[in-house]
Amino acid sequence: MSERGFPITIEDITPEWLTGALTQSGALTKGRVTAFTAAPLGAGVGFMSAMRRLNLTYDDPAGGGPASLIAKLPPPDPGARVIDEAFNFYEKEVGFYRSLAPSTPMRTPRAYFAAYEPATRDFALLLEDLAPRQIGDQLEGLSADRLALALKGAAGLHGRWWRDPSLPGMGWLLGMDSPQMRQLQPIYQQCWPAVVDFLGDDMPSEMRRIGDRFATRIHGLMDLLMRQPQTIVHGDYRADNLFFGAQGDADGFAVADWQICIKWGGALDIAYLLTGSVDIDVRRTHETDLLTVYHQTLLEKGGRDYPFEAFREDYIACVMLAWCWPVIAIGNLDTANDRGVALFRTWSARAMAAVLDLDAQARIP
Repeated sequence: MSERGFPITIEDITPEWLTGALTQSGALTKGRVTAFTAAPLGAGVGFMSAMRRLNLTYDDPAGGGPASLIAKLPPPDPGARVIDEAFNFYEKEVGFYRSLAPSTPMRTPRAYFAAYEPATRDFALLLEDLAPRQIGDQLEGLSADRLALALKGAAGLHGRWWRDPSLPGMGWLLGMDSPQMRQLQPIYQQCWPAVVDFLGDDMPSEMRRIGDRFATRIHGLMDLLMRQPQTIVHGDYRADNLFFGAQGDADGFAVADWQICIKWGGALDIAYLLTGSVDIDVRRTHETDLLTVYHQTLLEKGGRDYPFEAFREDYIACVMLAWCWPVIAIGNLDTANDRGVALFRTWSARAMAAVLDLDAQARIP
C-alpha cells in the first residue's frame, strides 16, 4: 500500500483494503473480502491507465459485495504520464465520479472508490464491472445501429449540461480556453514528425500538406470553436469505451473512461466518434442520417438555439480538430502493443479520410 492510503499498482491491492473501500461505499454491508484474482480486460485495452478485472471472494456471500469490479490505477508507461501532466486526465476522471456521475443521465459505472493525489498525480478507482454488456471494438468499428445508440446517449449527456450555469465553477474540469488545452498545438508539433514516419506512404500527400499547415493553426481553430454552446463532453468517445446490451436495447448502453471529459461543444464527441470508431464506408453511407439522429435527440434532451446547419459546421471543424488525438497518441505510442499499433493505423486512416471527404481543412483559420 502506498503512503497515500490507496494502491498505485495492482500488487498493492489487498483483501483488507478492498474490504474497507467496499464497506465505506456501502456496497459491502457485512463480512469481508478474503481473496481476489486479477485478470487483464483484453489485449491492448487501456492506454492511459493500468486496468484489471478483480474477481472477489467473501467470507459471507450475503454481504452484498460485487462478484467482480474493475481496478483502474496509474499506468507503467511513462508516455501516458506525460500526456496526463499536460491535460490532467486522472484528476478529471476522479472528479467526474465524485461530482458529476450522480447527476449525469448517461449510464456510467458506479465508483466504489475514487481518490487522487495532486502532489504525485497518482489515483485509484474501483469501478462497477459492466459485464455482461458487450464492449465495443474500435479496431473492428461500430455498426450503424450501435452508432445511433451512442449518438443518442451523447445527446442526452450534452443536453443535460447544455449551457449549464454551474459549468464555470467546475475549476477541475478543463475548458477549451484553458492553458492545458492550449497545449494541443505544441504537443501536436512535437508528435507530428513521428506520425509522418509511422504512417509513411499510408498518408496521402494532401493530408501531409494539411497536417503541416495545421500544426501552427490549432489555436486559431480552437478560438473559432469557442462560439459553440458549452456543455460537458466525454472527450474520448470511441468504441472501446462504449458498452452495449446483448439485445441492442438502449437501456443496455453505458459509457466508461471519463479521463478526458471537458467543457466544450458537443460536436467534438460526435466528430471524435465518427472519425475514429467507424469504417470509412459506413461513415460515408450513414453520416448525414447519424448527424440528424444526434441533433434531433439533443433538442429533445435540453439543447436549444442550435440549428442543424450550425451543428454540421461545428462538426466539420471538430473533424479537423479531432485529428490531433491520433497524432498525439501515435507520438506517444508503445510499439510493443500490437493492438495499439494496428488501432492507430486504422484510426488515422479513418480520420484522414473524413478530413479529406468533408474538406475540413477549409475550416482552419
